[in-house]
Amino acid sequence: MRLLRDRSGASAVFIAVMLIPLMVALGIAVDGLRLYMIQSRLTTATDAAALIAARDLSQTGYATNAANLFWANFQRSSASSTQGFLGANITSVAVTSPAANVSNITVQGTVPTTLMNLVGIANMPIQATSQSTAQTTGVEITLALDNTGSMAGWPIQAVISSAGTLINDLYGNSTADTLKNLYMAVVPFVAAVNIGNSHTSWLKAGSYNAASYSPTTWSGCVMARYDTTDSATGLTNDFTDVPPGQAPFTPFLWASTYGKYSVTSNGKTVSITGDNDWTSTNVTETLNASLGNNAVGPNLSCPISSTGTPLPILPETQSRTAVLAEINSMIANSRGGTFINLGLQAAWWTLSPRWQGSAGWGNATLPLAYNTPNMKKVIVLMTDGNNQWYDWAGGAPGAGPSPWVNDGNTDFSAYGRLLDGDMGLPASQNTQNNATTNINNKMLQLCTLIKNQGIIIYTVLFNHDGTISSDTQTLFQNCATTPSDYFLDATAAQLQATFSAIGAQINNLYISQ
Repeated sequence: MRLLRDRSGASAVFIAVMLIPLMVALGIAVDGLRLYMIQSRLTTATDAAALIAARDLSQTGYATNAANLFWANFQRSSASSTQGFLGANITSVAVTSPAANVSNITVQGTVPTTLMNLVGIANMPIQATSQSTAQTTGVEITLALDNTGSMAGWPIQAVISSAGTLINDLYGNSTADTLKNLYMAVVPFVAAVNIGNSHTSWLKAGSYNAASYSPTTWSGCVMARYDTTDSATGLTNDFTDVPPGQAPFTPFLWASTYGKYSVTSNGKTVSITGDNDWTSTNVTETLNASLGNNAVGPNLSCPISSTGTPLPILPETQSRTAVLAEINSMIANSRGGTFINLGLQAAWWTLSPRWQGSAGWGNATLPLAYNTPNMKKVIVLMTDGNNQWYDWAGGAPGAGPSPWVNDGNTDFSAYGRLLDGDMGLPASQNTQNNATTNINNKMLQLCTLIKNQGIIIYTVLFNHDGTISSDTQTLFQNCATTPSDYFLDATAAQLQATFSAIGAQINNLYISQ
């Protein structure tokens, strides 16, 4: 009988031989999936670190900050470990800056294998490289800031500090005075805005008489252009961005009330105090900061600086020094009221390409055209109160001293006096409450017209004394481009945080490679 041969040994050898490629294939699958997950996390962590490096390039510790963020995202097991996500070992984190605003980060390492180690592949290499460019978003930004009397004291200082924070946030920690594609303008406003007293060529023919301001001179404030119409839009020019070449201004002049008012009592006529009794010897408008409502002069209620000199609109400039100087020189200016619509409209002038090339209006190539690629136009509008036509009770007209009877009139403003009817209200409706409603309506229409041009509007209410009405809050909410662009603050700290938040929204970082 033939004996059967035992083939089990051969089968075992065959199975053993086949297991090798199976194990290799399984190892590739298992270790390959792990490598994919690690590489994905590595790329994400490297990108994030590059962004931080670009943001902090002006700081000496930018490379350390970037490396720390990389490790935070790559899940290092301890502060001294080089192992991170899923056991990957990082051998090098190199952060460099090949250009002034560019950061590079290259990360190298290895991934220890599991099953592939059986065939002699103990580690697999990994690498990620990211480049980030720090860029202040190309922006033309105008700060329209309330300089009215209610801002006196710490509130105006809080605004100065907060606006300075926003400015320095935009310029970053660089010591440079200018940055590419960053332009800023400032509009201080009270009951009028100041175009600058060098711009007599912007005034209507025959409207300026220097002698009328003697012993001082015209400071540069102008009347609202309610009496002319823009042919391009059909709107009166207190709603438009029409430049002075097409719609000249009328200079602001608060005529003296000295000797103008009298009252008869017991058969005797006596002169009474007017609300702006200035003469050739007693003009004190430059002392507004200390005298407040008691100052007198032809330019009363026209923004002046902390040195008593006129404070005109600062048109677009790239100079951080110039912008900070304008902000730091602001003071509270009493009398006239608060006309936020005029501040908003003047902010539009500083951004409107219709004003490009206006003589003496900053750089002749500015403002840029709407929708210029990679550029934004932004207005930050701040006030601490409601639109109001103020009436000083210390002199006529209005609620003058006894025996004067209140006739319902007001201080002089860019719309004249309330009873002049220059807001377009019927005489029977010329009350302060109706005037506020009218100003609010003008402002809301302006907001819409400005936003229709693609200009972003941030609105800030500084309710430090709790007097801002619900109507004003609604007005500012509706004026802002989005609900998140509206801010209501009560303290200096909150105002500081708001301006920082606005600056952060304007700033932009992007990954370029």
